[in-house]
Amino acid sequence: MTPVGQNLPPVDWRTLGTALAPAACAAAWLVYQASWFWRHQPDLQFGWIVLLLSMFLLSEVQDDLPPMRPRWTVGVAVLYALGFLSMLLFQMYQAAFGTMAASLMALALGAMAVVTANIVQMFGWRAVPRVAFPFYFLLIALPLPSFAQSLVVSRLQMLVATLNEDLLNLVGIPAIRRGSVIELTTGMVGVDDACSGFRSLQSSIMAGLFIGFILFRNWSWCLLMGLSAVLLAVVGNLGRTFYLCREGALKGVSAVQGVHDAAGWSVMAFTAVGVAGIALGFNQHRGK
Repeated sequence: MTPVGQNLPPVDWRTLGTALAPAACAAAWLVYQASWFWRHQPDLQFGWIVLLLSMFLLSEVQDDLPPMRPRWTVGVAVLYALGFLSMLLFQMYQAAFGTMAASLMALALGAMAVVTANIVQMFGWRAVPRVAFPFYFLLIALPLPSFAQSLVVSRLQMLVATLNEDLLNLVGIPAIRRGSVIELTTGMVGVDDACSGFRSLQSSIMAGLFIGFILFRNWSWCLLMGLSAVLLAVVGNLGRTFYLCREGALKGVSAVQGVHDAAGWSVMAFTAVGVAGIALGFNQHRGK
């Protein structure tokens, strides 16, 4: 028996793997189902990166684990039951209709319920913020249901198109917004799904949350980093579409295609440098 007040030995990898076996199995099944989208949808291929980062984050939390004291409670039992029930309903739906983004959400909720129940059972509620984060991080790479994605993309398209109309007119370039299309004197430039910023938005949130957790190990700072990444993604894509429209106005809309991809890569570089800079600034501010 360990005397009261004496520190228990740290949890080794073998013990941790055994303790979190239900969580690992639930997460593995979620990854297996989500991998179809990662293979077939270009805007979700970053899911493989998210998986690797999740595994890295899990290795980072080992030293932060509290002593393992397995305990069953009513709350743990309810979470397990809800999680397994949700996963079972997903399997039944999948057998009948196939895998869809909306049904994958049910599997994700069930898997995360099992993950949470497993962590609480083995380490208590206080361990959830740190130990569960690597598992919750996988949710970033899941496809949104069609209605939700359409809503987000359409709102981003309208926002980017509206702001560009104002900016172009402000600098003396005549522009009229017609829905998500900007009419210039040389032709029409459309704000498509890529230019809306939805793809860079997902990857920016991924980078912001990952860096936030690595540096701060605090959910509040992680969320702040995620929100900062969202702002950077919107500003970056606004600058991208403004540049494309300006090129179209000065050189003709045919010139837009030639610089479209380069502008996209520049947005990724901008958001990456911006997220790193914000993280550095927050870290210095916290150290004061």
